[in-house]
Amino acid sequence: MNVHYDPIIFCQSESIDLDQFIVATYLMKAETVDVLMRAGAMAVEQTTGTWLRVPDETDEVRRNHVGRVIGVYNIPGYETFCPDKVRTCIVQIAFPWENIGQQLPELLSTVFGNISIVDNLKLLDLQFPKSFVAGFKGPRFGTKGLRDLLGIYDRPLTLAMIKPCTGIPVDVIERQFYQLCIAGVDMIKDDELIADPVHAPLFKRIEACLRAAERAYKETGKKVLYIPNITDRQDRMFEKAHKAIDMGVQALMLNVHASGYGTLGALAEDNSINVPLLAHPCYSGTSYMSKDTGMSSHLIHGKFMRLDGADIVVYNCAYGKVPSLVERYVRIAQSLLSEFHGLKPTFPSPAAGMYPGLVPQVMSDLGSDIVIGAGASMHAHPMGLKGGVAALNQAAEAWKLGIPLEEYAQSHPELKASIEQWGVYNPNKSIFELTN
Repeated sequence: MNVHYDPIIFCQSESIDLDQFIVATYLMKAETVDVLMRAGAMAVEQTTGTWLRVPDETDEVRRNHVGRVIGVYNIPGYETFCPDKVRTCIVQIAFPWENIGQQLPELLSTVFGNISIVDNLKLLDLQFPKSFVAGFKGPRFGTKGLRDLLGIYDRPLTLAMIKPCTGIPVDVIERQFYQLCIAGVDMIKDDELIADPVHAPLFKRIEACLRAAERAYKETGKKVLYIPNITDRQDRMFEKAHKAIDMGVQALMLNVHASGYGTLGALAEDNSINVPLLAHPCYSGTSYMSKDTGMSSHLIHGKFMRLDGADIVVYNCAYGKVPSLVERYVRIAQSLLSEFHGLKPTFPSPAAGMYPGLVPQVMSDLGSDIVIGAGASMHAHPMGLKGGVAALNQAAEAWKLGIPLEEYAQSHPELKASIEQWGVYNPNKSIFELTN
């Protein structure tokens, strides 16, 4: 007689060699009388089986390749009876990573493939063993390598972007790029909404921006990194990456979530593309914004991007124009910066509404190993672009010195003008229409 709960599938973490498994943690809501069997069905569906056991799914196949249900926890922690038909549980399933190989696309196909279609199931976290992570090179430069490239060690890096997002011709982009360089910014990237449009083709844009950067360098002695957006179909993306580097570009940007997981890793591990890579978050909200479905943001922007080789990850700041819980944006940064089986740390770049009045709060949350990405607060500063860049740096200086922002502003006119324009961070009041 077959055992109802197959002991190969239903076990505990101590029953298996965790170095051979990726542990997935899910939030599951379901109307079911047997959450164990439902979790077991998930484990089988994503590894060896389907809705019925087929003849060649032998015990040996299961022992070597099936997913293991190692934890099912009721919320609340019911023990004697459950008063509700709809059960809420935390489910942990361990997947043998040799089923997957060391790559992101098949990882996602396994831990959240067919079951992602099920309603009220969210992938909260993935715990990766060292043996799996060893197959990824991670960031080529990381925080230290990027600082070495720019020669900046004592403050956050500043990142500007071309604005408006799209629609302006190459000559306007060149003028704006030069002005940003003169203003003293460290890096300038394309907006995510401009890749290779008719009105500003990629390679003409690169020529113009590099020309502006060289002109500014001769005047100031400061090198500014240009990060063009090469987002495209994968074959064209590689062609663009190689040509951009041949032209003199020293960093590249990709709309990773729109391009597909694995594309960034292909760039990062290509030795002929030996430049820092910036991952932009556009389109990612489709995967993590629901409270009941999708995946957690620290997977999307943190662990996946670091495994795939991003040197900078742009994502939403909790205090900016796009809503986010503070603990979520902090957890993303921790996923990028903390020890991760030897991978180099990646720069978090919390953005989307960054202005000088927010900088001390963000640095208090994340520290100084961040990239301050700003658009409007640079471009619309009352004293122009130079004032906008200076105000952001001055806000970082105030935090490092432990001086209140308003006090530091008294001797720093650029910061003072910014505070008069937008104020300092107030948790009880938003200056953004999207969060009012």
